[in-house]
Amino acid sequence: MTTETASAEAGVTDSAPAAPVRARRRLSVRSIIFLILGVVIVGAAANYGYNYWRDSTLFISTDDALVDSDMTTVTPTGAGTLVAWPVKVGEKVRAGQVIGLVQTAPGTATRESFNITAPINGTLLRVDAKQGQLVSAGVPLAYIADLDHLRITAFVDETAISDVRVGQPADITVDATGNTTYSGTVTEILPATAAEFSLLPATDRGTANFTKVAQRIEVHISLNAPADAALYPGESANVRIRR
Repeated sequence: MTTETASAEAGVTDSAPAAPVRARRRLSVRSIIFLILGVVIVGAAANYGYNYWRDSTLFISTDDALVDSDMTTVTPTGAGTLVAWPVKVGEKVRAGQVIGLVQTAPGTATRESFNITAPINGTLLRVDAKQGQLVSAGVPLAYIADLDHLRITAFVDETAISDVRVGQPADITVDATGNTTYSGTVTEILPATAAEFSLLPATDRGTANFTKVAQRIEVHISLNAPADAALYPGESANVRIRR
């Protein structure tokens, strides 16, 4: 009896430390996980801080930018019927090229025909008119843009415009093409804020009532894009001008 009791007590004593050991192991694994998470968070914060410092020190950045180009409308010089209109969207035309024919309505003093010509070299972005319809002088029939000479129009905060100069290089990304980076050069800085050209003025000069907000200056950047780049006017862009 005594021997069995002693053996039982010895068994209890030998197995007792197992639970604290497992607990210590769990705490050790948990500590390692928290340590790894802490290192990852600190590393991410440091990387973000470094990139922010680098960008603010080396670049003037703005996401208020877009792909732009010279664009104009195609309009007839007189009224009549559009008897010939073979042009299509995406077709390239040359300045002075005949792209349509208008014939004056019957009953006029002299019934005559006159050509519609392309005003610039470019690509037809939109065609509104259809052959056979009546047209009037000055009413847009189509829109042509020079896609071979695209540029970027960027709006830079007035607090940073003093660091922008003609000739500075710039890095551009366009939302439509993902992470592809294009190079460019600042070619023009408009000598007025964008608000000055707005239909709704920000300042009432008669009463001097206005709300002060940071103004933006329009900056034009030439775009060095490959010939096969699928870029179109109006697409959103991000610009970093190198200081």
